[in-house]
Order: sequence, then C-alpha cells, then structure tokens
Amino acid sequence: MKPLVFPATIVALLAATPIAAAADPGDNVRIAIEKWRKPGANNAGTADIIVTNDNAFAVKDIRVRCDYMAKTGGRKIETEQRLALTVKAKTTKLFKKTKFPFIDTDAAEGSCKVTGAVQG
Repeated sequence: MKPLVFPATIVALLAATPIAAAADPGDNVRIAIEKWRKPGANNAGTADIIVTNDNAFAVKDIRVRCDYMAKTGGRKIETEQRLALTVKAKTTKLFKKTKFPFIDTDAAEGSCKVTGAVQG
C-alpha cells in the first residue's frame, strides 16, 4: 500500500487556516466604575458600575479583575470577584452600590476589566 501524499498547496492551505476557538461571553462585556464609596466595618467598599453587554444574548455571573498600583512605593494590588448580575443583550445597565473589595482610590491608581461571564 502506498503512503498518502498531499500536494503542497493543500498542506499550505491547511496550515494557514486558523481553528476557530469558542469565544467567552465575557469577551463582549465591558465594565466602568463610576463612583467608589469607602468601606464600613467589613472592609468591603461599594461602587456604582456601568456594565455594557455587546452580546446577542443576556449574560450573568460576570467575573471582574481589578489591578491597582499603590501611589507610594508601587505595590501592586489585585482583586477578583464574581458579580451576581444579569445584563440583557445589547444593553448598558447601571448597578448602584455593588460590593467590591475596597481599594483606596486616594492611595492607588488602576482599573477593572471583565475576565469572563456566563450566557444567561
């Protein structure tokens, strides 16, 4: 039996064709923090956040990662959490007083981004 031989053009075409990976619903979700509020006794602050869902479906359980650098000394502060929120398809929604691990914005500069979500 002869071994299978493919013409060079077919091999080149197969090598150049990207394999499509399933996108996470969180890839089309953005978050903006409008206002921080200082924490109470349990060291959890609250924030007013705006969540934009550009997906063609609703999303929920939005995972957020916040990275901050301390203004004095450059210490990196990282937080991650899951927000039990639901945002309809192709909408922007304001959520007031959402609980967050508190970051003192007078002592640190940084931002938060969506790292994932679940189709809801």
